[in-house]
Amino acid sequence: MIKSFFTGLLTVLSLLLTTNARADDVTAILDKVAAVYGSQMPVAIRITGSTISFSRGEGALVRLFKSPDRFRNEITYASGPEVRTMVGPMAWNQNKPANPALRGAIALQAARIALPWNVLALRTSVNDMGRSEVDGKPVQTLEFTLEPALKMLLQIETDSGHIVTSRGIMIAGERTMEFSTRYSDFRSVAGRTYATHEEQYAMGQHIGHSRIQNIEFLDALPDSAFAPWTMVRYEPAANDPLWGSMLALR
Repeated sequence: MIKSFFTGLLTVLSLLLTTNARADDVTAILDKVAAVYGSQMPVAIRITGSTISFSRGEGALVRLFKSPDRFRNEITYASGPEVRTMVGPMAWNQNKPANPALRGAIALQAARIALPWNVLALRTSVNDMGRSEVDGKPVQTLEFTLEPALKMLLQIETDSGHIVTSRGIMIAGERTMEFSTRYSDFRSVAGRTYATHEEQYAMGQHIGHSRIQNIEFLDALPDSAFAPWTMVRYEPAANDPLWGSMLALR
């Protein structure tokens, strides 16, 4: 009886020590992220560069973000532009209202621009998924929830504090979609770090890569930059192909 009591007590103490150690690990890595990327989310961000889609070729890239939930991603290909925008719960694809699945994917695109500050804002609810290696360097994996059906997993180099991989996971009914980005060639501007090279994957398939040529952290962006503003209610049809164009997403 006494032996069982002490065995149980030791188990509880071990669990408490493990939990505290993990909490300390999360605090330490997030403090490093804050030091590298800046602790405060910028009011607005403008990104320009180029992207190569394995399905559409090369295009000029412009991304706009305004805290907390305005987003625009425009890629101008030789065959025509690809434009996705989001304003809070509403999203558009090529100026047409996005269906729920596509809106979720666009929300994950928006979240990737503000990754460091998203995870910092949610630090009290971040899950520590353990340590591993990426390209021979130690990384710590953190998981956090953006929306009920959207979550992100980040792999962060423990030495540098760089976010080297993001995995955006969207759950729609019994379906799960995953969009991953690998980041490299890190530089700094205005005391903030950013990756100039991105490799993009959808459902494990390598779909393209982007080169960031310029990034601006702005004090303002007009709301008109995130048009269209037509608030059309989306009513899905019975045969709506929710997943038809997902692999084309950046």
